[in-house]
Amino acid sequence: PAAGAGGGASEPTAAPSASPRAAGSSGAAGPSAAPQAKALDDLLTRGENAKAPIGSAVAKVRSCPAKAEIDSAAEVFDTGAKQRDQLISDLAALQVGDVPGGADAVATLRTAWQQSGDIDRAYAAWARTVSSQGCSGSTAPTTPDLTRANDLNPKATQSKKDFVEKWKPIAGAYNLAPRTWDRI
Repeated sequence: PAAGAGGGASEPTAAPSASPRAAGSSGAAGPSAAPQAKALDDLLTRGENAKAPIGSAVAKVRSCPAKAEIDSAAEVFDTGAKQRDQLISDLAALQVGDVPGGADAVATLRTAWQQSGDIDRAYAAWARTVSSQGCSGSTAPTTPDLTRANDLNPKATQSKKDFVEKWKPIAGAYNLAPRTWDRI
């Protein structure tokens, strides 16, 4: 009715033929919306597991422990980056075209995970530098890699916060777990 000037008969047929991406950004849920949203929720749970050990590994390297512990932390960062890369790959294969706002949420999540993986890789390089060069005193040195991780961190945090805002209506509509940015 509101688009009557554009030829009302052709307007309704345009929506069903829209691409899955377009459907995901519209307000109407498609027939597979609930299982698609659940699949995204399952991926988010896996993502929480990938994030968990990173913070403690950063603290470990900062405290400048024995070389073996720093090397172990570097492996934690490598594993985190690989897990995030796998999450991004799995996210790309996910179908969310029937979920209102799904495509937009997925794009934001992809950005957040990519930035987080880049941070993990920068932390790994920093840990390897600390391992090879040692510390002066009881604090790990600042390197260009640590600076890069620190510069990327607020960007990743913002992407995670943006995703959480896009996730809230999806989670509410399909009775899925609410998420907080610090668990993405």
